[in-house]
Amino acid sequence: MASRGVGGTGFRFLSLLLMAAAMAYAGAACATPKTGAAKKAGAASCQSGKAASQDSDDEDDNEDDDEGVRFAVGDGCAKVTAGVTYTYQGTRQVVGVPRIVNRNGTVTQNTMSQSVTASSGLEYTRQTSLGEFKSTIAGEWSKSTDDGTTNGSAYFTGWSVGLGGLTVGYTGSLMSFWEGNFLTSASSPSRSATTIVYEHQLDAANKLAAGVESNLPTSPNADTNIWEFDFSNPIYSLRWRRETDALTTHLSGIVRRADFSSSPILPLLPNTAGDRTGWAASFGLKVPVKFIADGDEVSAQATYAVDASSYLGTTNDLVVYQSIVRSVGPTKGWSAVASYHHEWSDEWESNVFASFVSVKADLLLADPESKTFRAAVNVYWKPVKHLKFGAELGYVDMTIAPNGVAGYFTGNGGRAYIGTLSVSAEL
Repeated sequence: MASRGVGGTGFRFLSLLLMAAAMAYAGAACATPKTGAAKKAGAASCQSGKAASQDSDDEDDNEDDDEGVRFAVGDGCAKVTAGVTYTYQGTRQVVGVPRIVNRNGTVTQNTMSQSVTASSGLEYTRQTSLGEFKSTIAGEWSKSTDDGTTNGSAYFTGWSVGLGGLTVGYTGSLMSFWEGNFLTSASSPSRSATTIVYEHQLDAANKLAAGVESNLPTSPNADTNIWEFDFSNPIYSLRWRRETDALTTHLSGIVRRADFSSSPILPLLPNTAGDRTGWAASFGLKVPVKFIADGDEVSAQATYAVDASSYLGTTNDLVVYQSIVRSVGPTKGWSAVASYHHEWSDEWESNVFASFVSVKADLLLADPESKTFRAAVNVYWKPVKHLKFGAELGYVDMTIAPNGVAGYFTGNGGRAYIGTLSVSAEL
């Protein structure tokens, strides 16, 4: 999830957010009588994961229920989560310039990198006559090699307020589906944004969600502040998801008006500014393979995008090239990612993934194209509850072809192996 720093405006918005949450809570409290049964239900919702989920066959839900510390607040339940992780990354160059993406998203040219990350989150839920009320907020502090800071950076990573099927906040896009437990970056459409989403349960297995997302850049100076609601150029999103014991399927799409500003180098080159319709579509699936092991599963997702390449698993939109040379046609691309999760025992588990992303721009003087293949395999050891050691070997192969007038773009890329060691502890 993307992260943003918090200034004075952010703190003022946070105050308003907490006031809004308090008002929503008060309204929900009025909507639900404080009966003894309601209080007991609230206390029951704060039981430990095994106690609260002893009749559930969903192992993932049980694992989530074991996270954090729960305590009753009124008729509802609060959950506090926290964790700290140390990561060491080293790379061996094969061809090109080695690059390591730090755990906080910054990039270093060194052949090694160390990162320390501490995270925390607060979640509150309660049942009301209008449905479930839920609010969340999460933050993080991190320090990495060559991240441009002396003492690291602290920032909020997300927040949300929801009642019934309506949720507002800075959360994952409706395009997001694939998730993997990896230390190496994968190319997947896991973009975060300020969103307003309504989800409706069609039946026991099917859900339909519609939303509005903000802050997909079309200029080099686009502001993506986590606390701001800028829907002047909105992205409209739609998602259908079907979940059964045998298979989970996901189908989603977005559409937006790509409003590109006037040429930054006028009058040297013609002004090709204009509006275009950007869109993206994605399909994902998750298949348990219990015939191998109870916790094993395969997960995959594929995405195609036009003038919306941020949904391919890359932060690059047309803005990367737009700041140098005007575009005359759409930026197109596709990405795919697949992974396999295997549990050897209660203490040992492994994961393997492969991803590919391709993006091509149609510019006035060039047709630059980038292709990136990533893969990794890892093993985790959990000797005791909430303590985990990890080792991972990753591979990246990146090519960037300028395909245009010399001097505007430089072909770059390379191939490298990246080894990662980590240790993490959490509530």
